[in-house]
Amino acid sequence: MKALLAVCIAVVCVAAVVCAQTIQGDVVVSQPDPADELAASVARGKTLFDDPRLGTSGMTCGSCHMAGGTVDGGMGEMKIRAFDDLSSQFPKYWTMSGRVMTLDQAVNFCVVNPLKGTALAWDSQELTDLVAYCASVKPAAPVAEPTKQGE
Repeated sequence: MKALLAVCIAVVCVAAVVCAQTIQGDVVVSQPDPADELAASVARGKTLFDDPRLGTSGMTCGSCHMAGGTVDGGMGEMKIRAFDDLSSQFPKYWTMSGRVMTLDQAVNFCVVNPLKGTALAWDSQELTDLVAYCASVKPAAPVAEPTKQGE
């Protein structure tokens, strides 16, 4: 019985190692850290946010969205709000487009219209990175854990 228990424990340990790593040929590749991957996507998105090559008008996303989207701004008479908890606000009716849009669609609307660029493919890393940056600027405050009575 002890031998069977030892074998079961060994199988569980091996399964845990296999789940944590991918073996490709003779090389063991560790799985990427999700937090690091998201941080890299946000960093790439910030670079695109400030890149005038995203369009042909000479503008960047930062031309309208002041201080990287962290403060309210404007263009002419149009008020442009900071990216406060942006990811939870979409889909929504977006006045500039005259229709309900997702955040990805709103980003592409800006790429095509003010920036005069080509829409990014819906499944492109660039669109994902831009949206990741925009959503990261001022995320919602974490919800406090409820406390137990008497604490």
